[in-house]
Amino acid sequence: MAFWKKSEDPWDIDPNQRRTASEPAEKAPGLLDTLRGDWDAMQAEWQEKREKLRLPSEKCPWCGKDMEQGFLMGGRGVVWYRGIPTGKARWLSPGGENIMRVDTEGFLTTYRTAWYCPDCKKMTIDAADLQTEAERNQAAFPVGAEETASQSDEAKEGE
Repeated sequence: MAFWKKSEDPWDIDPNQRRTASEPAEKAPGLLDTLRGDWDAMQAEWQEKREKLRLPSEKCPWCGKDMEQGFLMGGRGVVWYRGIPTGKARWLSPGGENIMRVDTEGFLTTYRTAWYCPDCKKMTIDAADLQTEAERNQAAFPVGAEETASQSDEAKEGE
């Protein structure tokens, strides 16, 4: 079969006999489409949660200007110590009544909402619901908590 003889070439198509392209059929969403939809829904939910954290601005108690909202975060927690921390207090606990855990909000990533004044360079937090470690232990273990706290304080004083 010679290529110059068009009538004998099986690959030649008569223009009148051409088939039209079929329309692609609507296919059901696949696994990737389902996952993408679930991911977008989760992102929207997370965005809503982040927006709920945004609070109206507070006035600075020192200068009266608007403060910026932020969050105190730490890897092993943010703790407030009563008094001047010493080397011993850093390595050994200074006692439950002298420690207050500040980052009590959140679940996996703990934080505390704080307000910063860029003019005064001061920061404030709402400490209405904060408890010292001793108060928290007392609430968790009401019977015998004061005995163990006094025993641990006596042991530290003896060192």
